[in-house]
Amino acid sequence: MNSLLQTLVSTLVQGSMLALISIGMTLVYGTLRVLNMAQGVMVMVGGFAAYSAVSTLGVSVWASLLAAAGATFVLGVVTYYLAVHPLLGRAGVDFEMTAFITTFAIATIVQNIVLLMYGPRQKPFEPLVDGRIDLTSEVSITYHSLLMAVVAIAALVGLGLFLSRSRYGLAITAVAQNLDAARLMGIPARRVYVVTMGIAAALAGVAGVLLAPLYFVYPNAGDLPMLQALIVVIFAGLGSVKGTIYASYIIGFLSSAVAIYWQSAYALPFLYVVVLIVLVVRPNGIAGKPQEARL
Repeated sequence: MNSLLQTLVSTLVQGSMLALISIGMTLVYGTLRVLNMAQGVMVMVGGFAAYSAVSTLGVSVWASLLAAAGATFVLGVVTYYLAVHPLLGRAGVDFEMTAFITTFAIATIVQNIVLLMYGPRQKPFEPLVDGRIDLTSEVSITYHSLLMAVVAIAALVGLGLFLSRSRYGLAITAVAQNLDAARLMGIPARRVYVVTMGIAAALAGVAGVLLAPLYFVYPNAGDLPMLQALIVVIFAGLGSVKGTIYASYIIGFLSSAVAIYWQSAYALPFLYVVVLIVLVVRPNGIAGKPQEARL
């Protein structure tokens, strides 16, 4: 019973964080048809932005969430203009593959700039909330981990309201569903691309702050989140928002169960096997669609 409870608690936290990171990749692919390989580095930059805001500017750890979201939003916009915008509409260019490579190049450049600025050593970051709650005599959860799940779920709900209620959110959905029709209706598609890249990066930046107290802040901090996000979006089906949320908690559960009932070292290889099976049975993922409309 304790192992099951521990698995469910870990699934809630890990699944929420995976959803927060992966949903940005889904939004970008849904609107631009670009698999954004810079999403993982946004997690790392978010952690460093928060670390710098607290250690240099003396702001609170709570205010550092806003600093991280703002910094990564700007970096997401810059990534769009450097890696994606020059490729739009160019004849004779495989847009998806080239943008895949250019976003990866941006991630590598940013990672090395951070390495030069801060060095390779891990930087500690204090939890946003101290303490823990005992669920049973053997199972407990820190308040910070609980906060991670709450903030991630709140961000996902807010994103859902933004996409369904706001002007720009409806524009993003329209562009994702049918670009030509959206343009005929007067929606500025390229402005939508900029906003989408910024929002996706900001969500990853917030995740970076929440993960920092657990995994520290260092230049390679975004590598594992990027790998996990790729597993989630492939498992879900590229561009499916609902599928990404479902897949995040499924992957979170499988990873937690393997780590608790078997060994944590086998969690990632097990996920590779699961994704391979899903791709063989359903090449478009559990919720992906072969047509262009995905959101």
